[in-house]
Amino acid sequence: MPTPLPITDRPVRLAVVGLGQIAELVLPTYLERDDVVLVGFCDRDQAQLDQWRARYPDARATTSLDELLTLDADVVDVLVPTPVHADVVEQVLRAGYHVQVQKPLARDIDGAERMLAARDAAGATLRVLEDYLFFPPLVKMRDLIAAGEIGDPVSVHMKIVATGRGGWELPERSMRWQFEQMLDGRGMMVFDHGWHQLAVASWLFGPIRRIFAWLGETEIVPGIVMDAPSTLIWEHENGVRALLDISFAIDMYFRSSHYTGDERIEVTGKRGYVRTNRISAQGVQEPAVLLYRDGETREFHDLDDRPPDAFRASTAHALDFYRGAVKDAVMGGDESMHVLSALVAALESHRVGHVVDVGARN
Repeated sequence: MPTPLPITDRPVRLAVVGLGQIAELVLPTYLERDDVVLVGFCDRDQAQLDQWRARYPDARATTSLDELLTLDADVVDVLVPTPVHADVVEQVLRAGYHVQVQKPLARDIDGAERMLAARDAAGATLRVLEDYLFFPPLVKMRDLIAAGEIGDPVSVHMKIVATGRGGWELPERSMRWQFEQMLDGRGMMVFDHGWHQLAVASWLFGPIRRIFAWLGETEIVPGIVMDAPSTLIWEHENGVRALLDISFAIDMYFRSSHYTGDERIEVTGKRGYVRTNRISAQGVQEPAVLLYRDGETREFHDLDDRPPDAFRASTAHALDFYRGAVKDAVMGGDESMHVLSALVAALESHRVGHVVDVGARN
């Protein structure tokens, strides 16, 4: 059985499987804290192990997941590519650990159902690391909406602009599985990146009732296609309607310390609107959050608005959850299943050419 929660008398012991690019945002948040201990990490790439061993010399480094699962850890952080989430998470849960897994939850509903069944059988917790729900400007936006600053929400407009200039030079190993996953319709911009926007929308407005997607393609180089331009439209059970516009502008430059490309989110209410101007990059040099109401605008400048700020806040929440300071994990497995169901429904709607109810499966 997993270590009983809450853990209150010692640091939380954590192991990590998968040391791809996302680890550069996740692992440093542990090093900053004294209430978590990284006991080990695992990757099939020896060069990655050597890099992280130099930064965490006290942690066990191994290429074997079986060996990692012999360590005295409470939680295993799963950072492997999405197509193998289900297999790895199942194995970790059976071995008696709690799990935190990078978004998306899984590549398909069947895999996600296996993960949730393994969670229940083990009596463990399964948390999905969705950093956008902890991004300070988006948290500020949610607080303003909850306080009634724009009146009752009626609609939301989300925009993703993927670019080819600025930010990280991503290694081929971090992109290979994404391009392979595109071959069966799970493109990087809609399935992987679009997860963020559907997660944020569900967090703000509750469950999604139905969705439609019109997906496009842009060939980057021969044989490699980006799933943009694409458009997703959906309706929440509370009546709020949403539009996600995804563009690919290969020659555009965004200043960024991490991922290139950027996003904007604007929520319209009956009395005003609130907009988050940037998320991944420093694309729009305006206040992180802008509120309009009754003919006046308010600007919110002094907010932490870089990707590491969101991951840092996510880690703080996870540790509060494992220590019992908060009751429910954000995001839990069931909430994540709803987001995945909406994504899968979007892909199905593109295939059949009409709106699809979320949760409906052929």
